[in-house]
Amino acid sequence: MSKKAKILMVNLPFSGHTNPTLELAEIFVSLGHKVSYIHSPDWKDKVEKTGANFIAYDDYPVTLSNFQKEIKSWGAAYRTVQRIGKEYDCLIYEMLFLPGKSLADQLGIPSFRLFSTFSLNEKVLSDFGMTGGWYMTCIFRFPHLCKMISKILKRKFNLRYASIAQEIVENAPKLNFTYTVKDFQIYSNEFEDNHYKYVGSSLGGRKEGDFDFTKMKGPIIYISLGTLLNTSAKFFKKCIEAFRDQPFSVIMSIGNTVKIEQLGEIPDNFFVYSFVPQLKVLQKASLFITHGGMNSVNEALFYGVPMLVIPVGNDQPMVARQIKNLNLGKYIEHENVNPALLLETSMEILRNKTFKDRLKNFQTKSQSAGGNTEIARQILAELNKY
Repeated sequence: MSKKAKILMVNLPFSGHTNPTLELAEIFVSLGHKVSYIHSPDWKDKVEKTGANFIAYDDYPVTLSNFQKEIKSWGAAYRTVQRIGKEYDCLIYEMLFLPGKSLADQLGIPSFRLFSTFSLNEKVLSDFGMTGGWYMTCIFRFPHLCKMISKILKRKFNLRYASIAQEIVENAPKLNFTYTVKDFQIYSNEFEDNHYKYVGSSLGGRKEGDFDFTKMKGPIIYISLGTLLNTSAKFFKKCIEAFRDQPFSVIMSIGNTVKIEQLGEIPDNFFVYSFVPQLKVLQKASLFITHGGMNSVNEALFYGVPMLVIPVGNDQPMVARQIKNLNLGKYIEHENVNPALLLETSMEILRNKTFKDRLKNFQTKSQSAGGNTEIARQILAELNKY
């Protein structure tokens, strides 16, 4: 396909699954290809900033709660792709959109899959089910529940298999791209190199503002958690108690739910914001305290920053264990967090040169993995075969 391609992308309204893919759309557009991106109305502005044509879900129930809209998004996205997909040369979908491959086959177009978490097989899914808490992944802990939901999804989305795991693993596109390096992938030897490509973090296209480091002294500890922990001031108060008056600066990003006045007196060595330009901060940080979301972890790998992970659910406990197993940092179970343990564990990481040395190899591989530029190159090369 030497002519310019018509590329259709689709995603569900979850930021961790969408943000890494926006740069990919932008790259295709910059190369002169036509890109349409199907998403929820809340993502219209971000999608259009990439230069792609935004297409809102068909019949999307905007009057419902956020949780209800997320549940309804699978069907709405499916119907939209089904309606317009034949007009395009390929479908690119993130792994959470389970029907992607089956739907593309029905439309007669090739498909490509993106993983914003680890590449998935039966072992990974089983581990997620056992460690991920009472979140979406817990269905893999209960075979009868998983079987029941699988049958419903097969019927609703015309899947090939009546098993979610089997649909994910066996009905896979020819090319699958994962936003990490292969060294970080769990059970990495079980994924065939010719079908599973590891491209590192998605960093480009981020429009970050300036950040003032001039008042900060000593090593920088950067604290930023996902929305599951950002709903309460308790954790941030524990951080303040742990690191108050210590010989380093603490940058704390608290999100838009917790208000700074809820935290009480802010010590002089703390710098508290609703949001910060994370890539700029990671370039200066000596330690990153994180919930273990894959996007944030991959960014830390790219900049070689040791991590202290406080996992909550879904893939985060597995991410935390992988960080510990690979000597890239440590983790604390969120229910065990207290100021003394936070300080003790952080000091262990800061004083132990092993973590920083170990990260150098991951940093080198991450920075040379190619990111979304490599994904675009391989997809276009594959489309040229048609």
